[in-house]
Amino acid sequence: MPSFTDVQTSNATYAPSYVPVAVFTGGTSGIGKAMAEAFARYTKGRAHIIIIGRNRAAGEAIIASFPKPTDTKDGWKHEFVSCDAALMSNIRSTCADLIDRLPRINYLVLAAGYASFTSTEETSEGLDRQLALRYYSRYVFISSLLPLLIKARESGQDARVMSILGSGRASPDLDDLGLKKARSKTFGFGAAKAAIQSTAYNDMMVVVRNYFPSTFLNIMSLTHTSQPISVFRLQEPINRVYPHFPWMG
Repeated sequence: MPSFTDVQTSNATYAPSYVPVAVFTGGTSGIGKAMAEAFARYTKGRAHIIIIGRNRAAGEAIIASFPKPTDTKDGWKHEFVSCDAALMSNIRSTCADLIDRLPRINYLVLAAGYASFTSTEETSEGLDRQLALRYYSRYVFISSLLPLLIKARESGQDARVMSILGSGRASPDLDDLGLKKARSKTFGFGAAKAAIQSTAYNDMMVVVRNYFPSTFLNIMSLTHTSQPISVFRLQEPINRVYPHFPWMG
């Protein structure tokens, strides 16, 4: 594991030859916002950055704070895309639009989430809201945008996915995967279980390749393609994820 100084040096010198395309879900607040801001800072704005979320005002305010390169013909762009990620139909529609207009995706950062330990809520699609945001949405984003990640990898560029949620903390209840039983109980039992179980579902979603205890980082690979795409499961701290996301810090 490199020293923190080495990480800071790597961050400061991150300068890909191409204009990277980075998509951030949950990018209007919390860790997602911080990662989008770090990416803009370390690329000096020379990137196509897409923030996906519900709050357009917040998203556009964040984008307005990004550094803007002087070369307007370099292909860089900063944009907000509105999407309520609690609904899978919304995600599929959003991803279809991205597939149509993007040449590739280099970084897909999944940070949208919601947690409650007191009450449960079902979406209009019949999913537990916590599971929808913390598990189902992440799978749909990855599977839907995989063609663009593969295009980046086949071009010899970075192609990486990061799912931010507490990893390695729970085992799934195979008798109640949809948490219908848990949600039928009182005193917030279903809500608490959804918050905990969603982390286990994320762990099961991908194939573990390596594990770094000091950062609680699992590096995964989508092995059904000839061009492996690295997928990361991360729990804070994030300052030593290196060199896979060298612009973070």
